[in-house]
Amino acid sequence: MSLRFLQAFVSSPATVGAVWPSSPALARAIVGEANLGSAESVVELGPGTGSFTRHIVGGLRPGAKFAALEKNEGFAEAISRDFPGIRVIPGCATRLGEHLQSEKMPAPNAIISGLPWAIFDAELQTAILSQIQNSLADGGVFLTFAYYGPHRSAAGRRFRANLDSLFGEVRRSRVVLWNFPPAFVYSCRR
Repeated sequence: MSLRFLQAFVSSPATVGAVWPSSPALARAIVGEANLGSAESVVELGPGTGSFTRHIVGGLRPGAKFAALEKNEGFAEAISRDFPGIRVIPGCATRLGEHLQSEKMPAPNAIISGLPWAIFDAELQTAILSQIQNSLADGGVFLTFAYYGPHRSAAGRRFRANLDSLFGEVRRSRVVLWNFPPAFVYSCRR
């Protein structure tokens, strides 16, 4: 799994954005904020090699709807193979609303993202975040992460400003040290 991730990064660093998949500790931290036990519908953006997917699937209540939206064809195929039975939507998060509508997915109670926000320009960040904000169910939560340290860069500060402008509540978790590099979770509500 890690070799697949590294190969994808080398071939397309502008869309993968990291050299190593997220750790189980970060996956537990992000999924722990999602309240999956009561969620009827959950969407994962950019599942990559499935670091978060494994924990999401394990935490879903019976009957909950789950879909993973993945732009990278190799990752989408691997997720379909590694997690048979889950709905994998090949596509871009800039069209999240259209994808959910065409797949007849109810408005998600939780959207969990592994997208590489810091490498996106302001326009792309805003386009995707607007899709997320408009797609969430009332009271829904958007969860993503940022690497500790780079969050202070211009791109990291721009991302936080975008979150603050689109969501009524933005909280930040403690730093997850057992991740490479260390990271924290943003929990955002409409």
